[in-house]
Amino acid sequence: MQRKPKVSFCFTTFKRYEHLRKTLESVRIQSFPDFEVIVSDNDPEQSGRSIVESFDERFKYFPNAENRGMIWSFNKSIERSSGEYIVMIADDDPVYPDMLETLIKLTEKHPGYGMYMGGCNWFCTEPDLADFYQCKVGVNSCLAHRSVDDVQVFDSKSFLKSFFNLGMFPNYLWSTIIVKREVLIEMGGVPDYGTAFLGDYAYMVLMGAHSGCIVINRALGHQTLHKQNFGRAQNEQLLLLGPNFMEYISARLSHLKYWPEIKKDMQHFTAVWIVRHLNFLVKYSGYMGDHNNVKDLRALEKKVFQLPFMKPYKTKYYLLSNFPSLHDKIVFWKQKYTKAKAQP
Repeated sequence: MQRKPKVSFCFTTFKRYEHLRKTLESVRIQSFPDFEVIVSDNDPEQSGRSIVESFDERFKYFPNAENRGMIWSFNKSIERSSGEYIVMIADDDPVYPDMLETLIKLTEKHPGYGMYMGGCNWFCTEPDLADFYQCKVGVNSCLAHRSVDDVQVFDSKSFLKSFFNLGMFPNYLWSTIIVKREVLIEMGGVPDYGTAFLGDYAYMVLMGAHSGCIVINRALGHQTLHKQNFGRAQNEQLLLLGPNFMEYISARLSHLKYWPEIKKDMQHFTAVWIVRHLNFLVKYSGYMGDHNNVKDLRALEKKVFQLPFMKPYKTKYYLLSNFPSLHDKIVFWKQKYTKAKAQP
């Protein structure tokens, strides 16, 4: 009987050869070697096969008969895996060599939790994107404003509160997280609610809600910023995102006695995310000269702010779109007031 690995890296890919190669290489050089890699390829022509099979026997290639989307393919990788812990990993988000070793040590020091999370960086690939994002070409830190390697211990409620209020990191990346297999299976795998938007965040919410989370303030990988990132050409899915995301999460967590409090945080988080992403898309399309898409997005704005939970955020969107500096000042002072009010 074949021995099961400690960790399974679960990939999906579709015709992004060089990104896939670099990310697989980042896994190959892990200082903790007890893992397998499951790659499910959404390309019926199996274009990823030669790349995956150029690595060692821990790297396993599975072609999907048809392209049924990113979430379905991720869940097929979970089904095909056998590790005690699972890493969901995008084909364009490499991890750092100490990623697994760091998280496995956390499981040994803090046993009994369902999820173990590290921080991440952004890696911007091109100067024009760096100009747009107002960041550097190359590595940009997304760590929390705490000491590096600081470890936080969260039970279910404190995790959900912190997650929805971005209290752990300003940006989350599931490639730098390991989850217990039994927790992942019990919670239903990667959430599928009709759009891949926020699917990774929904996954983290459910996994952390199950039995808490251990978080270390160390960058264990990076999200690659490039012109093929998901979310640039899926405009209409933004209408599905809010209602579907919140309904999916609520259906699975509404049994928690503190859910009414958390539900308010979730609704606010979701609305603010949509406001920021829609504003980003309009400005990004304009920056790239795609004026037809700007027109489509302007029409989409009206539909989005007709959604009941989005109506209170119309003014916020207007300020962010037209007076970003004023918007940021208002947010700063509101946060400062909230913190001062919360102190005894």
